[in-house]
Amino acid sequence: MRTPDVSVAIVNFNSAAMLEGLLGSLKEDAFSVEGREGRMEILVVDNASRAEDHHLLEAVCQRAGARLLRNSENVGYAIANNQALHAARGRWHVVSNPDVLVKPGCMAALIGALETTPGAALVGPLASMDLAGDVLLPPNELPEPFNESLVSIARTHPGVARFHVRRRARFARTYWTAAAPLRLPMLSGGFFLGRRETLLKHGLFDAGYPLYYEDTDLFRRYHQRDLGLWHVPAARIVHHFSRSALPRMKAAMYRNGVGAQRYFRQHFGEAGERLLQTLVARARLHAEDQRVPWVVQELQPSAMAPVVDVAQADACVEVSGNAKFSLTVGIFPGKAGPFRLPQPFWDSLACTHYWIRTVDPETGDTLQAWRATRCP
Repeated sequence: MRTPDVSVAIVNFNSAAMLEGLLGSLKEDAFSVEGREGRMEILVVDNASRAEDHHLLEAVCQRAGARLLRNSENVGYAIANNQALHAARGRWHVVSNPDVLVKPGCMAALIGALETTPGAALVGPLASMDLAGDVLLPPNELPEPFNESLVSIARTHPGVARFHVRRRARFARTYWTAAAPLRLPMLSGGFFLGRRETLLKHGLFDAGYPLYYEDTDLFRRYHQRDLGLWHVPAARIVHHFSRSALPRMKAAMYRNGVGAQRYFRQHFGEAGERLLQTLVARARLHAEDQRVPWVVQELQPSAMAPVVDVAQADACVEVSGNAKFSLTVGIFPGKAGPFRLPQPFWDSLACTHYWIRTVDPETGDTLQAWRATRCP
C-alpha cells in the first residue's frame, strides 16, 4: 500500500450523521504533491458512541475508505486524537472536527502555505457558517487574564464595552479581509494542519483536557516556543459551529469549565485560576444582562432573515448572540443600502434574540445596531 501524503484525523462521538458530508468533501478536495496526485488517508477514532451510531459509522467509513479505530470507552477528545496521530502515516497531519465541510483547494492552500512560509508549524483555514462562505466565523484569541477581565467588566460598564468591541472588531476585520497568510497567536482547533514530525516532536494534545481547551493549550505552547501559527485565507472550510455539542450542551458546558480551569491554572498559576473563578461567578450574576451600550432598533420577530440598513459600502455587518458583541460572525455586503442577512444562516440559528450592528471599517465603531428575534 502506498504511503499517504496527508492523514486526516477525526474523533467521533455520536456524530456519524455529520461525517458523511466531511468525508465526501475531503475526497473531492484534490491536491498534488511533487507533480503527482496527492494521496490522503482518513482516520476516524470512535469514542464508544451509542449502539445506533455504530452501524451508520461503519457504513460511512466504508464508503469513504476511511480507517475506523474503535475505543471501548470514551477516552476523551485529546487522547483519541493522540491515538490517531500515532496511527497515521502521512507526512502532513490534519485534525478536524466532524461538523466541518472542506471547500475545494483547501488542502493545497494549507500545504502550500506550510511549506513556503518560514517558521510555519501549524496552519488553519478561514471558516464560514454557511456553504456560500458569506458568514465568517470569528478569529480565535488566546485566553489571558487581561482579555477575560475585559470581557467581564464590559458586561456592566458601557465605556469598557465600547472599547472592547472596537478592539475586537479591528482585529476581526484584519483576519476576515487578509489576502495573504497571517501569523497569529492562535488558530481554530476545529481544523488545522501541520507536519506529522512536528506534532510528534512538540506534542499534540495534553491528555489532561477531557474536552475543550486542549487546542487552546496546544496553540499557547507552540506560540510560546515561537513555532509559527498561520491563518491561510485562501483555504476555506464550512464549520457548523458547535453542532456536534448541541445534543449534549449541559455536559459540554461543564467540560468547557473544567478545561478553562485547568488551562488558567497551568499557564497562569493559582492567581490565574482564582481570577477565572471570580470572572465566572460575575458572569453568572449578569447572565441575563441585555443592556447594549448603543442605541438599538427593535426589529419584528420573524422566521425570515432580518433586513438592516448598511450606510457604507465597505462596512461590515456583525451578528452576535450577546448584547455586548464579545463574539460575533462577520458579513460583508459589499454595497450600501438595505441588506437581508443570508436566510440559510438565519435558519440555522436557535429561536432566541440576536444583536446586529454595522461597523465602521476604520475605527470599529458601531454605525447602527438592531435586536432581532428569530421565531419558528
